[in-house]
Amino acid sequence: MSSPSDLIEEQISSVDLAWDLLNRKLPEFEKVFAIWHSWFCAKVQNKRMQKVVIDTLVISYARMTLRNGKLSIQPRSYHSEKHIDDLLFRLIAVSHLSKSQNITSYGWALLSMFMGAHDLRQSEVNNALELVGNNEQSSFQELLRILEIVDKHKVIRQEHKELLKLMIHGSTFGRGEDTKGNIYIGNLVRILLEDVAYFDDDDKELAYLACDIDTANVSADLVDYAQSSINVYNEIQTISGNTMSARLFFGTLQEDYFFELQKFNSELGKQAFAEQKLKNTPKIKALCKLIKQLDSEMENDEVVAYYQAQIKKLS
Repeated sequence: MSSPSDLIEEQISSVDLAWDLLNRKLPEFEKVFAIWHSWFCAKVQNKRMQKVVIDTLVISYARMTLRNGKLSIQPRSYHSEKHIDDLLFRLIAVSHLSKSQNITSYGWALLSMFMGAHDLRQSEVNNALELVGNNEQSSFQELLRILEIVDKHKVIRQEHKELLKLMIHGSTFGRGEDTKGNIYIGNLVRILLEDVAYFDDDDKELAYLACDIDTANVSADLVDYAQSSINVYNEIQTISGNTMSARLFFGTLQEDYFFELQKFNSELGKQAFAEQKLKNTPKIKALCKLIKQLDSEMENDEVVAYYQAQIKKLS
C-alpha cells in the first residue's frame, strides 16, 4: 500500500520546526530527551549517525504528540508520546545487561529510531487481505520520508532500512491469518523472516528485541501495567467510536494478550523482562478470573473501578 504524507507531516517538515513545537508547547520533552541523548551519544560515537538518529527521533516525537498525543485535537491514551518515553527507558534498561555489549552502534541507532517512529500512524484502515498492518506499513513509509529530510549523507544504508522495515512491519501484533495461510500469534517477525534470507542472527535478534520492548508493559510494576491496560481500553473507546465491554476487555481479552499473544522472543528481551512478567502472572490470572465472573450487566465505569480496586489489593 502507498501512504501519502498528511497535514502533520507538512506542519513538522524539518527538525527546526519539531524543536520549535516541543520547546514552546511540550517542555517536559527536554528531560526525556536529555536522558536518552546522553545515553545514545555514549553508545554511538559516529557524529553523522548521531545527528541522523537524533533528528529522526525529534521529528517523530513532535509528530507523535501533535497527531496522537498531548498536543493533538484527538489525543490517544496509549499511542502517544508517553509510549515513546516508556520504550526509550526500556531500551536504556536493556543496554545495562552484559550481553547487550554484542549490539553494534547501528543496532542502537536503529532501535532508537524504531522506538520513536514505529507507531507514527495509528488511524489507517486495515486491509484484511494483507498480513502486515496498514498502521505499520504507513509508519515505515513516513519514517523513510523523515530520513529523506535528515539523512543527506545516506548514513542509514539500504540494509539498515530493510532491517527497520522488518522491525516496524514485524511489530504488527495480534492473532490472524492472511490469504496465504500465515497464521500468527503475537508479532509478525518470525513469519516475515520466512520470506527473506539476508538477515544474520544479530539482525534477527534486533528485530525480535524491538518488538519485545514494544510489548514489555507486561513486565512493569503491577500498578503501571494496569494503568497501561486502562489507557489501551480508553483509547479504543475514544477512537473507535464503539463501546467495548470493559468486562470483556479486562477479562477475556487481557487474559488472551498476557498469556497467549505476548511472548518474549529475543534473548535480551527474555533477560530484561521475563522474570518480572512471571511475577505478575498469578496476579493477572486471578484478576482476569474475577473480572470474568462479574455481572454482565455492570456498567463499564464500574468494571474499571473494580479493576483498579483489585489491583491495589494485589499490589
